[in-house]
Amino acid sequence: MCGRFVNLNKASTIKKIFEIISPLKENNLSYNIAPSQFIQIITNNKKMDLEYAKWGYTFLNKESNLEKNIINSRLETIRDKILFKESFYKRKCIIPANGYFEWPVINNDKIPHFIHVPEADPIYFAGIWKYLNFKNNSKKIFSIITKSANKYIEKIHHRMPVLLSIEEAKDYLYDDTSSYLKNNFVSKIEEYLEYYAISKFVNSPLNNSKKCIDPVDL
Repeated sequence: MCGRFVNLNKASTIKKIFEIISPLKENNLSYNIAPSQFIQIITNNKKMDLEYAKWGYTFLNKESNLEKNIINSRLETIRDKILFKESFYKRKCIIPANGYFEWPVINNDKIPHFIHVPEADPIYFAGIWKYLNFKNNSKKIFSIITKSANKYIEKIHHRMPVLLSIEEAKDYLYDDTSSYLKNNFVSKIEEYLEYYAISKFVNSPLNNSKKCIDPVDL
C-alpha cells in the first residue's frame, strides 16, 4: 500500500512541466504527507489543472454509522468496485511525489524505509478523484492506485503505488490506448527504484523535516 509519502515539488515547477495555467499559489512542501491531508493533485477536467484535494475516499459505513477513509484503490479491482469505477473512467488524477514510505518487519520490529527513484525528481502516482458533498459543502477527494509489488519492492511490501513518468502521466490522463496502459501499468521507472532504512522519527505525521528521509544503519 501507500500510506505516507513525500512531496517537495513546488507548484510552479509542476505547472511548468505540464504547461498548466492555474492561479493556484505555492503549496506547502512536505516530508511526511499523511491521509486526510489536503495536497495538490493534477486533474483532467477537460484540461490539466493543479488543485487541492483531500487524501482518501471518505464514505459512511451504514452498518457501523462510522466514516471510513480509503486511501488506496487496487488496480486489479478498480474497474469493478462501485466506489471507484466511475472515477477511474471519468476522473483520473496524478499525484506529484518524491518517494513514499513502508514499514517492513525486521527482527520482529517495524523499521520504516524510504522508497524513491534517485534520478527521477519528481515521480508521479496514478490516482482517481471525485467530489465529496457534505452539509452543502463540496470538496475534491482522491485515492492512490496500488498494484502488486515488483520483485524488488516485494522484499519490503507486497503492494506498491502505480508509478508514472512524465510521459506516462500524460498518457494516463488522456490516452486510453497508450502502450503504458496496455502494458498493465508497468512504468519504465520501476527498475530504478531504491530504498533504505530511516529512523522512526517519520512514524508521527506531526514530524515534517528532512530527518524523515535521512538514512540510518540497521
